[in-house]
Amino acid sequence: MRNYTNQYVTESQSSKKWSWKWELTKFTVQIIFIMFSLSLPFLFLIRGAIYLYHEYNINTWIGLMGGITMSALCIWAYFSIISLMIVNIKKIRFSHLKWSAISVALIVLSYVVFALFSFTGNNAKNEKIRAEYTQLHPYLKISVRTFLFLDKGMLITDLSRTPDDYTSMRLQKKGRSLHYKQNTGYVHAMDLRTKNRPFWMVWMAQLYFKSLGFNAVRHGGTGDHLHVSLSIYERQGSW
Repeated sequence: MRNYTNQYVTESQSSKKWSWKWELTKFTVQIIFIMFSLSLPFLFLIRGAIYLYHEYNINTWIGLMGGITMSALCIWAYFSIISLMIVNIKKIRFSHLKWSAISVALIVLSYVVFALFSFTGNNAKNEKIRAEYTQLHPYLKISVRTFLFLDKGMLITDLSRTPDDYTSMRLQKKGRSLHYKQNTGYVHAMDLRTKNRPFWMVWMAQLYFKSLGFNAVRHGGTGDHLHVSLSIYERQGSW
């Protein structure tokens, strides 16, 4: 007697057609998931520090240590999950987890130090900008230096200003500007060149800085540019 049930299942399975749309959707979702997972530790680093500043007015360097802690915990969680997938849980000792956590924390801290002090000035418009770079807020410094891995042609066109600078540029003098040195001791804004830049590179830069928690506004004034800034605690939402 023929097994009609098995025959029906076999024919049903074979009748399913390969769908390129479904495969493309799966591939796209997988790529997005991988990219998000890889960027999550950096998001914790910067967004975590900005969150602590905006919510609790925490000191810049204490907030940065908070961001480093969140980033290190995220990477350590990845490491622990991968270890559990490879090694039997009974073979993993507490000392292994402890030393892996310390190692991850040192790696994140080393990267932060690198990002803060490795800017060569090649991506600054002139010597004035190079000199003013030391006044830029550390969260912006780390973000800019990291973005240079994606866009080596990025150019900083403006950083620190005074009220008189607006007069010399024939613009209305501003009482408040994030280009001024704030009570944190740092300048909270910078301008990036958009002229002769591919629109998708400008769009990518804008998306990048916004995703990290900064303001990223393209506007004129001194000419078309991308204005990137960190709102101060006293005036959140200002740019």
